[in-house]
Amino acid sequence: MLAFLPPKRHNLPFSGAAYPTMSPELSIIIINYNTQALTEACIESIYRHRGELALEVILLDNASEDGSKAHFSALAEAGQWPGFRYQYNLTNLGFSRACNQGAAMASGAQLFFLNSDTEWQNNVGQTLLEALTANPEAGIVGPRFANSDGSLQVSCRDFPSLGIGLLKFFPFLKPFLKDAQRRYYQGERDYNKAQAVDTVSAGALLIPAQLFEAIGGFDEFSFMYGEDADICRQVRDTGRQIWFIPAAKLLHHGGQSSQLNSSRAIWSYYLAFYQLYKKYYFGPWAMLLKPLFIGRALLGLAQIQFKRDKRVTWNNG
Repeated sequence: MLAFLPPKRHNLPFSGAAYPTMSPELSIIIINYNTQALTEACIESIYRHRGELALEVILLDNASEDGSKAHFSALAEAGQWPGFRYQYNLTNLGFSRACNQGAAMASGAQLFFLNSDTEWQNNVGQTLLEALTANPEAGIVGPRFANSDGSLQVSCRDFPSLGIGLLKFFPFLKPFLKDAQRRYYQGERDYNKAQAVDTVSAGALLIPAQLFEAIGGFDEFSFMYGEDADICRQVRDTGRQIWFIPAAKLLHHGGQSSQLNSSRAIWSYYLAFYQLYKKYYFGPWAMLLKPLFIGRALLGLAQIQFKRDKRVTWNNG
C-alpha cells in the first residue's frame, strides 16, 4: 500500500496569474521554451477536443525570448481559455523541474504532462482518464503518437538495459545486440492494441496526482531526457502498470525545443543516460564510467553539427 506524501513545493523564480478556485478533473501541464506558435496550437487543440471534460491547463514558460511572455500573459488575463494559467520562469529550469513546479500548482486529481509540440486529434484527456479508471492496476497511461504527416510515431520503449548502453557507445556491437535493440525500440509492437509496456514518453503522460506525490515527482537528475524512463520505472516498482492507449490520439511534431539549443540537448541526453545507469545499475561505481559518457556526448556534439535536422528525440537520439 502506498503511503501518500504531501506534494512538493518549490521556491522557484516565476511571475504570473493567480490560481483558480474550482477543482478540475484533469490538470494539464505544458512546458514552453520558445515555441509560441506550436504551444498555442497545442492549447487550442485541447479546448477544441475536450468535450465536457473539466480541466485546467498550466503553462510553464522556461524563460522564452520569442514573445511568449507578453502573448500568453495577455491571453490568460483576457480569459481566452477557461482554466488556463500561465507562469513565466525567470530562468530555464529544464523539463523535470518545471514539470514538478506545475504539479505543485495543480488542483486536479490527475496530472497530464504534455509537450508543447503536440496537438490532440480527439478527446485525449477523457480517453486516458477512462482507461485509467477502467484498469485499477494502471499507474501511468499514455496515448498513441503520430508524426506531422500522420504516420505512426513510436512512443513506447523498453527500460534501458545494459545491452542498450553498450550499443549506444559501441555501435560495432550491433550484430551481437540485435535482440536488445529490438526490445528497446519497440518497433515490432502492435500499436493498435491497448497494452502494458515498460515506458511511455513523457511527451504525453497521465498519472494520478497522489501517486505522483508518493513517488516524489520527477527525479530532477536531468535537465531534459530520461525522466520518462525513470518515472515509469518508479511506478512499476510500486506494483502499478504502465499502459499504452491507442484510442487516445495526438500529433507530435517532435524535438522543436531541442533543436533551438541542440548542444545542450546532446549533453543532457547522454548525461541523463549516465544518471539512469548510476541509479539503477552501477551506484557509486558509475563514476568510473563517466568519462565514457562524456566522450560519447562530445562525439554527438560533433556529429550534430553536420545534420540538417538538429532535433534530439526518441527516434533519433
